[in-house]
Amino acid sequence: MHEGFDIWSFLVGLPLGLVIWAIVWYFQWKKGKKERWFDERYVNLHRHARSISWKVMTGAILIAWIIVMIVEGAKLAFFIISALWVIHMLSWVIGAAIVNKDH
Repeated sequence: MHEGFDIWSFLVGLPLGLVIWAIVWYFQWKKGKKERWFDERYVNLHRHARSISWKVMTGAILIAWIIVMIVEGAKLAFFIISALWVIHMLSWVIGAAIVNKDH
């Protein structure tokens, strides 16, 4: 099942990848602050983009859920997609509660 998977490369590569990502993110953020990339317009555009992305993901999960039910029935894949659906919807409920509490 794990043929060809080198656990030591993974254990070294994952933290290294995270460190490289953090360094690149920091310098990008620093440059963005200096050039005013993160102003109100930026925030509104990204808020709208996240909203569209959330709606698309909701549809994609539902379509995948239907396909898995037709092809495999109630097996492991069904329960994994069901768990993703529950997490997806709970994140929306929690996010809505936090936003409504602030306003």
